[in-house]
Amino acid sequence: MILLYSEQKQALAAELSFKHPAVLAVSGSAGSGKTALLATLLPVLKSRGLKVGVIREADDLRLPAETDRLHEAGAEGVAVFTAGRYLLTEQFRLNEQDLLALFERHGYDLVLLEGFGDSGWAKIEVVRSSVSPVGTAFQPMAIVGDVPGADFALDDPAALADWIENQMPSL
Repeated sequence: MILLYSEQKQALAAELSFKHPAVLAVSGSAGSGKTALLATLLPVLKSRGLKVGVIREADDLRLPAETDRLHEAGAEGVAVFTAGRYLLTEQFRLNEQDLLALFERHGYDLVLLEGFGDSGWAKIEVVRSSVSPVGTAFQPMAIVGDVPGADFALDDPAALADWIENQMPSL
């Protein structure tokens, strides 16, 4: 059975037992500026009192070579910490729902999923004309980019933050 996008989103929401945090995917072609957009959007959302987390979808973690070396030597988990921040890497299978449960326990208001273009999550899509003149996500809620018809410009994170805050109850 093939589910339509809205049915996939409803089925996914039914699987999750929590309504908080709100979840929004930021998708787009490789090189379209997803990370750059998040880097300008996050300070705006934080200044508004929102606790925001990010889950990145990536082919590799691009961690320091020392971390990879310790994993290859047999460590199941490696934590790196400094100045009140830590990064814990563990080698086991999990998905974004597992990670969202961690964000829920820590009281995040919003989690932005970087990537996840093929997922059933509500999403915005970054479209940059120099990379791809058209979007690839299925039914994005908004387009951020420099293409005709974009809902938000790449250089206007405040307008995008306003929109995201207004959407949060329904995400």
